[in-house]
Amino acid sequence: MTDASTAAPPTRLERCPNCNAKLPDTPVSICPYCVYPLGTEKQKVSEGGESPNHGRIQRILAHEDYPKTEGIQPPENLEFQQGGQAIFRGKVLLSVAVISVALGGILGGAALLTHWATWLGSLLAVAGALLIVKGGAIRKQSTSLPLLRRAGLILDRRSDTQIRGWGGSTTYYFEIEFEDGTRAEFRYPGRGSKEDPYVTNLPGVAFTRGQDLLIFKHIRV
Repeated sequence: MTDASTAAPPTRLERCPNCNAKLPDTPVSICPYCVYPLGTEKQKVSEGGESPNHGRIQRILAHEDYPKTEGIQPPENLEFQQGGQAIFRGKVLLSVAVISVALGGILGGAALLTHWATWLGSLLAVAGALLIVKGGAIRKQSTSLPLLRRAGLILDRRSDTQIRGWGGSTTYYFEIEFEDGTRAEFRYPGRGSKEDPYVTNLPGVAFTRGQDLLIFKHIRV
């Protein structure tokens, strides 16, 4: 019989079995990205088992502005927006296809022009329909994980800038600690020079979907 005190600890999961997100290095009882129960030991950040940020995060929950965040509908992630752009382009192509077919009918006796207008319209209609279907699939996939609203504190921030041609894009990564003591890093695409990125040691409410931080509502505590 194996002594419980000498039994090997459970193997730490590298990725969440539900959303496939990479899990933090320290053991957590739930996935920070989709709150799927993992059945592992809860993260402990101190010998006492309680985070030094616990009290401050609890004050966020008790703040009068916290209930007001329930009505906030954050903008979706970059993939969702790309899906919307694909749907828009598909609708534009369908509109052009209708115009092309209508033009072919107006031309009447010009058989060759009518043929080409109809052929072009059909081709554009197929391309537009495919873009709409593709955009819908992208949007569905990007919202497959639940939208989570949790009180938390931004612990750290890093950024990654990619240069493409004459421009570039910056993606920020924020490490956030939540009320249950779990920590995780979330990505946040930069919104351009007109928007200041969130700073470290910022308390508030994080709206996340999967590994994406959608918005962080600052609550001063």
